[in-house]
Amino acid sequence: MVALHWLEQLCEARARWEPAALTTAHESGVPTMAPGTAFGTDAETLHRARVALRRLRAVLREHESALDGAVDRHTQRALRALGQATNAVRDADVQRSWLDAEMEQLPTVARAEAIRLRAILDRQASRSSAAVTRAFEKHLDPIVDRLLARLSTYMLLHRVGIPTTPTPFARHLATRVERASARLRRDLERVTSADSREAMHQVRIRLKRQRAMLAPFAKSRPALGAWYELATRGQDLLGAVRDADLLAERALKAKLPALHLALGGIARAHYEAFTLDWCARIDGVMQSLDLAVLELQRDSAPVTDAGVPLEIERKYLLTRVPPVAAAVPPTLIEQGWLPGTALRERLRRSTNPDGTVVCWRNVKLGPAQARVEIDEITSRELFDAMWPLTAAARVRKQRHVVRDAAYAWEIDVFLDRDLVLAEVELSGLDDRPELPEWLVPYLERDVTGEPAYFNSVLARAERRHGSRR
Repeated sequence: MVALHWLEQLCEARARWEPAALTTAHESGVPTMAPGTAFGTDAETLHRARVALRRLRAVLREHESALDGAVDRHTQRALRALGQATNAVRDADVQRSWLDAEMEQLPTVARAEAIRLRAILDRQASRSSAAVTRAFEKHLDPIVDRLLARLSTYMLLHRVGIPTTPTPFARHLATRVERASARLRRDLERVTSADSREAMHQVRIRLKRQRAMLAPFAKSRPALGAWYELATRGQDLLGAVRDADLLAERALKAKLPALHLALGGIARAHYEAFTLDWCARIDGVMQSLDLAVLELQRDSAPVTDAGVPLEIERKYLLTRVPPVAAAVPPTLIEQGWLPGTALRERLRRSTNPDGTVVCWRNVKLGPAQARVEIDEITSRELFDAMWPLTAAARVRKQRHVVRDAAYAWEIDVFLDRDLVLAEVELSGLDDRPELPEWLVPYLERDVTGEPAYFNSVLARAERRHGSRR
């Protein structure tokens, strides 16, 4: 459905391109542009087409396994060729727009050179736009019907007598988003100067793919929306660096040295803004991504027949903290239970490595292997008002989260006793993840279902009322 949405957007923009771009034809048959159309309505149409094309390609690539071969290599190559063919017009459009908006801010000599460069871009407009029209005809038109047909139908294999357990799309999406996390951090750490163009390019591409995957869901999920907005800002800043660099190269080739120098300074300014917003606070950036993944994982959690969320997990007693887990900056978790017998509400305050604090209210009911779990984020004010009521039953621990394959292993180190537990949330009762190699040497036994290791049973009164470390 997501792929079909972006394909529809692409086809709509393609249909608008022809009447907006084509006016007359030379006797040779080469289309020409009406004055002023190349960078007006036509530019907006091309921008929409490129956004839809980029997101369609990202969806087809990132969800290839879920699409189960619906898109062949020929189709992927055609879409890639269409994207490449539109690059020149997009770059020229951005460069003209930039010159129109920023020309007055340039030094006098650079401003005069900017006027000359703009005239060069004007002369190239008709040829570039005609090339886009030919690209639509060559690469998109022949594959649209086939792609539409393949995305509109699918087959399911069902074995008689065996219940089906389809993977929730949210979990599939969480895996795809999470998989990019380590690569994104690695590329961010490689951005060390304004000359780190390859690293910045890789970061920009990864952010584009993240936004393409999450765009349909960003408005309905707060953590996804926060990560989407952050990724948008990062992509915009890196796009500004790239655009200034490309325009500087054009100025250099056109022998416009003052403009080349001015544009180089502007590119460096955008680079400095990106490093302050991203590289200098990389842990906060990655925390935002982790929260988006967590929200997707919560959306994909199993539910009862009535739609109530279930918590299905395995719990293990460890001899000590595995070094792999110890290397991960921990989150401080403070939990307290309000007085009750049949119903006990839990409060939780999580202090993340970057200092951000999130407060939760939570209720769990049922057996340990598969419990109904209802929780929600609450305000700091409400948490602080209710927290004193939990003084008789509290737990304080540090949690190290290690992501391994499709699972997040939570290693809890209790601060008021010699106890280390590992937990992993599952998608169903038949979900049996393999124990990671880094965890096995420190495993004592599986304690799932043993009441002695329930957090509510482990809770005790704090020695110092309301204390926090």
